[in-house]
Amino acid sequence: MPEEPDKPGKSDDEPAYKKWNVVVATIGSGVAVLVAINGLTGWNPLKDLTSQSGGAPASESATSRISPSTTPEEAPIDDPPQRSSEVDEEPADDSSSPPEDADESTETTAPASPRFQVTSSQWDGPCGDSWCSMSAIFRNLGGEGAGSATFYVLRPDANEYLARCSVVLNTTSENGVTSAGCTASSGWLQAYIRSHPGTTVRMQVTVDY
Repeated sequence: MPEEPDKPGKSDDEPAYKKWNVVVATIGSGVAVLVAINGLTGWNPLKDLTSQSGGAPASESATSRISPSTTPEEAPIDDPPQRSSEVDEEPADDSSSPPEDADESTETTAPASPRFQVTSSQWDGPCGDSWCSMSAIFRNLGGEGAGSATFYVLRPDANEYLARCSVVLNTTSENGVTSAGCTASSGWLQAYIRSHPGTTVRMQVTVDY
């Protein structure tokens, strides 16, 4: 009888790459199962295997992989230390600030001006044909200094002057006293005295400011 041809089937002479595909698929299935177990229970059998084999702990390996550029989500850091309230901060250097000497400068007060007041006045003898001599005493109620005053010869019946003269008051200290006088003469005074023989006149003294 003729020999029947061999039926197709598995042969021990299959290519090697097919065998390796089977091995890789088997290992991948096992790893997938382990990952599923770890996700459900948190148990990591690979961790136990590596610890028993003398490998480095997983925590140490993770720490060694952290670089300075790691974000806070990948490597949480401790809260920053709180700054003590007792530490005084140094003021910033502000070149636009005024120097301390400007704040410490004292304001100088201007001296008070002299202020004279008439305390008394008198005629220095009878008036002549066209003149009258007068004098007065002045008290300085202000600061030290000099001043001036004006003497008037007035009509007795009207507030009109017939003659006048001015005088300089000497430099006097505060609350000091000085005296001054002058002789006033004019044609008006001469005409009035000649037209009013035996008449009287009045005197007025003012301080000039």
